[in-house]
Amino acid sequence: MNNQELLYHYFSNSLTPEQESVFKKLLETDAEFKAEFEFEKGLQKAIKSHETDRLKAMLNEVETKINKRHNTVFNYRNLAIAASIAILLGWFGYNTFFSTNYSSLYEDNFTEYPNTVYTITRSDDANSIEREAFVAYETKNYQTAIEKFEALSADETKDYLNFYKAQAYLGMDNIQEAKGLFQQEVAKNESFVAEATWYLALIAIKEKDKSLAVSYLEHLMANYSYNKDKAQALLKELN
Repeated sequence: MNNQELLYHYFSNSLTPEQESVFKKLLETDAEFKAEFEFEKGLQKAIKSHETDRLKAMLNEVETKINKRHNTVFNYRNLAIAASIAILLGWFGYNTFFSTNYSSLYEDNFTEYPNTVYTITRSDDANSIEREAFVAYETKNYQTAIEKFEALSADETKDYLNFYKAQAYLGMDNIQEAKGLFQQEVAKNESFVAEATWYLALIAIKEKDKSLAVSYLEHLMANYSYNKDKAQALLKELN
C-alpha cells in the first residue's frame, strides 16, 4: 500500500491495526510523509468547514422552494434534501467529512504529560532508581522507565508512580496497560485524578467508544479545572 492509500484510509477512518502501525511509523520516520499528512489534515478541515456552510445554504434554498409548492408529495422534501447532499458531496464525501475521525481527535489532543514531580538534575540522590526512571521517561526510553517504575513500586508508596508508568505505556502504544493504571489512579483518587480522567477520555476516543469518552469529559468538566476548555471543545466534536 502506497502513501496516498494510507492517507486515504486514515482520513476515511478505515485503517486496519496493521495499517495504523505502518502509518504511525511513517509519521515518525518519514519527513516527507509527515509534511504531506499535515497538509492533507489542514485541507480536510478547511473543506469540512467550507462544505458545511455550502450544504446549509443549499438545503435552506431547497426547503424554501418546497414550502412554496403546495402540491408536492409527502416525501418530496426528504428526497430533495437527500439528493442535494448526494450532489454536493457524494455519499462517500458526506461520510468522510461528517463522520467522527477518532484517530485524528486522539492525535490532535494527545500530548505526553511532562515530568512535574522529580527534578532529575538534583544531586542528592544522583544514582537513585527514581532518577533513572524519570531520566528514561524524559528521553522517551519508555520500556526502561516502566521497569524502573515497577522496581520502585515494590518498596515506594508515592502516589504518582502509576500515573507516570501509565504515560510510559501510552508512549509505547500499549493502551490496555495504560488504561488500567489510569483507572486505578481515578479509583484511588490520587494526586493526578483529573489528569488521569483526561487521558481515559482520550483512550476512549482512540477506541471509538463515544459514550464513554463523553462520560469522562463531562465528569472532568464538572469536577476539575484541568483541560476544561479542551474537554469542552472535544465534547462539541463528539456531539
